[in-house]
Amino acid sequence: MIDYHVHTSLCNHANGAMDQYIQNAVAAGLKEICFLDHLTLHKNGRAQSMSPDDVPFYFHAARQLAYEYKHQILVKVGLEVDFDPENADQAQEIIRPFDFDVIGGSVHFIGDVNIVSSKDASVREKQSIDEICEQYLERLDQMISLDFADIVCHLDVVKKFGRRPSAVFEKKFDDILSKISYSNLTVELNTSGYSQAAKEFYPGAALLKKCHDRNIPVTIGSDAHSPDQVGRHYDKAMNLLLTTGYRHVSAFSRRTRYDIEISPSGPELLKQNHGGNT
Repeated sequence: MIDYHVHTSLCNHANGAMDQYIQNAVAAGLKEICFLDHLTLHKNGRAQSMSPDDVPFYFHAARQLAYEYKHQILVKVGLEVDFDPENADQAQEIIRPFDFDVIGGSVHFIGDVNIVSSKDASVREKQSIDEICEQYLERLDQMISLDFADIVCHLDVVKKFGRRPSAVFEKKFDDILSKISYSNLTVELNTSGYSQAAKEFYPGAALLKKCHDRNIPVTIGSDAHSPDQVGRHYDKAMNLLLTTGYRHVSAFSRRTRYDIEISPSGPELLKQNHGGNT
């Protein structure tokens, strides 16, 4: 199996050395690990992200580790880019010089409010969850339309703190899924929600089923911010994927997607010419 959402201490709110994450992935029997650390250019999020000046070091450190561990595990490197319309062009300029394996797109900010940070709770909770969800989906729609990323990260993260939008948003999420499908994007099954107030994955079971019904490919990531979180809740995640009908998860090399088979007896790499770690 794979873990395609792992952070590093460069984001200033994770801990542990990069090789510790890799070693834990090897110990867990994973076949691939992908660093997907934060690149946030929003003025209120820069302290919780690597800086643009950190990106070259981050990229080359991951590639060096890929070489060092090439006989044990595939090590990939990407970015979780926080979509912000005002800084979208700058983000693309930062990404362009590097042959990242994958770019994950996420929405954390609506205006100046971080909708996924406990630090903004007092401001965020003055708004109804329906209002937050409406603005979130508008921002997500913008991100999808701009061909910004390969993976949509934590699709329904608005439920992180336990508040759920009303049923009217089922149709609005359906519209987003149609656009994700049309754009041939991958949705991440992010297992971190099971450790948070949401008490389920992102996306939840019903939304994941809708992804499957639209033939939207999925990848899987722990959103690990410490080495011990690599591959967390994967037993539950594998069961959910299989019962939903998925038989493959998506992995990436130089932003080209390929499939890895999953089955009750274990994963099997379907495509061998995926570029490796060179």
